[in-house]
Amino acid sequence: MAVALLVLGATALVFAVFVQTKASDTAERAVPIDPNNAGPDTVLAEAAEVSISTPIRPASLSGLGYHPEGESLATMKPRGKNLSANAFLGLLSKGETPEQIHYYVMDAAGREGPQTGALDVGATTGTTVYTPVTGTVTAIRPDPMVENANVVEIKPDANPNVRVNVSLVQSDGDAGVNDYVTAGITELGTVTDSAEVLEPQLSSYTTDPGNHVTVSVSK
Repeated sequence: MAVALLVLGATALVFAVFVQTKASDTAERAVPIDPNNAGPDTVLAEAAEVSISTPIRPASLSGLGYHPEGESLATMKPRGKNLSANAFLGLLSKGETPEQIHYYVMDAAGREGPQTGALDVGATTGTTVYTPVTGTVTAIRPDPMVENANVVEIKPDANPNVRVNVSLVQSDGDAGVNDYVTAGITELGTVTDSAEVLEPQLSSYTTDPGNHVTVSVSK
């Protein structure tokens, strides 16, 4: 009897390791968005009645990672599959989508606020950044994290009572303050080299230095 239990236990352990290995392999192979099935304005998440489109063209994405960034931010409801296997966020997300969106919920690292309050959208330095919402640019201010980078603030048409912020942007795009911008079409600038001065958390989930822009919605 004891031998049989030991055999069963060992078999279960081997099976669990196999399943975990397969899951890890799948996660490593997964791309953030399937560019063959995704448009330039593919919606990544929703927050405060606002749809957040990808600020980076699907073919140029290196990773998607949510994290807290303060109590003043609205909670984003991600679309796609959560590769972090976080059960709570699995309930919030909309599951697999035709665009095959895959994202991570990163460690809070001591930050306060909703687990999905901010979204790091990964791409190489110099990649074009597009506005994630349709609306009006209300401010362009220096990014406190990286010199020569900016935060672009947008008042979305879908909910004028909130502000959508896109940070770590090298502002050399078409949009200025008071300009009207269209999701997935208007250029805000390019991805700055934040990895040169920071250690982007997103790099733990990608195969590159983790450069990115961060999108958030202020309540």
